[in-house]
Amino acid sequence: MVSQSTEQELNWFQAFFKEGNRRHLTGTFRTLILTLAVILCIFEIWLGAIGTMDLYQYTTIFYPLVLTAAFLQFSSTRRVKGHQPTWLDILLALISLAIGVYFLVNIDTYLKRIPLFNPLTPTEMAVGIATVLLTLEATRRTLGFTLTSVVLVILAYVFWGHHVPGAYSHRPIAWNHFFDDMVFTVNGIFGTPLGVAATYVFLFVLFGGVFTAAGGGDFFFRLAACISGRSVGGPAKITVITSGMFGMISGSPTADVLTTGSINIPTMKKMGYSPVYAGGLEAAASTGGSILPPIMGSAAFLMAEYAGIGYGQIIIAATVPAILYYLGIMLQVHFRSKKQNMGTLEGEDIPTFGTVMKEGWVYLLPLVFLVVGIMNGLPASYVAVMATGIVFVCSWFTPKYRIGLRSLIQILEEIIQRIVPVTMACAAAGMLIDGIMLTGLASKFGSLIFSVTSGSMFLTLVATAVLCIVFGMGMPVSSAYILTAVLAAPLLINMNVSVMSAHLFIVYYSCLSAITPPVAVAAFSAASIANADPVKIALNACKLAIVAFIIPFIFVYDSALLLEGSILNIATSIVMAVFGVFALAVAAEGWFKSEMNMLERAALLAGGILMIIPGLITDLAGLIITLIVVSLNQFKAKKESAEVIKA
Repeated sequence: MVSQSTEQELNWFQAFFKEGNRRHLTGTFRTLILTLAVILCIFEIWLGAIGTMDLYQYTTIFYPLVLTAAFLQFSSTRRVKGHQPTWLDILLALISLAIGVYFLVNIDTYLKRIPLFNPLTPTEMAVGIATVLLTLEATRRTLGFTLTSVVLVILAYVFWGHHVPGAYSHRPIAWNHFFDDMVFTVNGIFGTPLGVAATYVFLFVLFGGVFTAAGGGDFFFRLAACISGRSVGGPAKITVITSGMFGMISGSPTADVLTTGSINIPTMKKMGYSPVYAGGLEAAASTGGSILPPIMGSAAFLMAEYAGIGYGQIIIAATVPAILYYLGIMLQVHFRSKKQNMGTLEGEDIPTFGTVMKEGWVYLLPLVFLVVGIMNGLPASYVAVMATGIVFVCSWFTPKYRIGLRSLIQILEEIIQRIVPVTMACAAAGMLIDGIMLTGLASKFGSLIFSVTSGSMFLTLVATAVLCIVFGMGMPVSSAYILTAVLAAPLLINMNVSVMSAHLFIVYYSCLSAITPPVAVAAFSAASIANADPVKIALNACKLAIVAFIIPFIFVYDSALLLEGSILNIATSIVMAVFGVFALAVAAEGWFKSEMNMLERAALLAGGILMIIPGLITDLAGLIITLIVVSLNQFKAKKESAEVIKA
């Protein structure tokens, strides 16, 4: 029989392996968080608009402030009750703040310092140890133990990997060398991932918060209602449009599900859709927002930095695959709604297009500015700041959504809540990258994949996709992308895959990890609203997103879908891909004009894939198969209809 004290210790141990509770701070601590948010916003707007700073300089200002907020906002475990920080939380927050002050005072020294030239002083060693330990603890609190445990495994390999026999051994790495590289250079915590969080991600989160508060969300919903509300399955199609638009701005599948799903899922259930289908549709549509231009998600910003490709080029390349993704979902919704004879929205609930545009045309201005600015080569941070300013001004033309002091406080609270987990994911990713580079693990891992797949391009792509999904089970999309990009992207590029295709492939599958069982964070979030089995919701979401699981393989073999190549080749590939998506949607739902059997669905699935695969022979074969199956289905439907009339 287990004693009470032993049981309490066991419960505490189990609680330690889960992230802490997010607090709803009040009083002095809420004021402190708002103060941190104000400081961060002013600093980020200045940096994005006119400021010039070294990467190490602005990350050492940004990160300690976010780290301080993390310890105040998140409890150590879920067993800690209440909404006020404990003395330990306050102590860790003060240490985080002190580290920020230390770097602020000594930044000139570290900008001129030659890393590893001189040993760290006792003070520097203390700062280095504290920064690493605080990062690990804050990552555990905000994101759970999975990502933290991966970092710990890499750190263990750094310090003791020289004892590993065989090819995976590395030279001994001294403690001084590790902390110097990890904390006092841009190779580790204060590296590129954190730099992306401190610029693009923060500013686009700010843009999203201001845009939503200014009524942009309501404009999206009304626009979606007038576009698709009158067609069969209107509420479900509205879900596709609104979730995609919100997801594009938020960049977080989970946040999008919780925001738009709270309205969309109950509405779909009320119209007769099953809870599993409603939850799966919301999860799939929200996940696609992370790959939908012009904003996309944090992974796309990271890709711009790691791949060395302009953000505007990424947006152009990602446009057609994103359209195909949502076309596939929309067609499946249409065929499901026709099969189940779903209704439309009531006439009084559908605004006219003219009314929507007359009342909300101003909300298109910041989006147009974003696209034009990025396409013209303006820095994404600058464009985000200017677009946010445009939204703020536009809000004053709509009295109902005019941003005042109360709205501003709500925006600041939302920003600090959303930026903390993203920042911790990027800081942890920096630790992972530095550990991998210090030990040479990337090249060793690439050799392992190459030997397992026997140099096969297809098998290597499958292994990379699986790696993204596995990492995505316990990590945010940004971390899954970074880790896979470091380990697998060089191998794909060495196999003559273009840099754009290789990295965009990894971005896609990192995003899809949000709906891929068994751990699908977007599906689990949707399940909490739909009151349905999260695994069934995840499987339904994967079926709806079937196009996204196929398209990345296609653009690796033929980059025409990324708008690269001759105009004729691009046009042909897009047209055949559209037909292929149509066939896949019909196969997935098993209905066109009447019910289909498994053989017909299998034939259409094959036909759809063949049409998406580049090549004249595959296109013709797929088109012929699809036309035959669809024609037979139409004939069967007419025959059934005639029999019903005769009866």
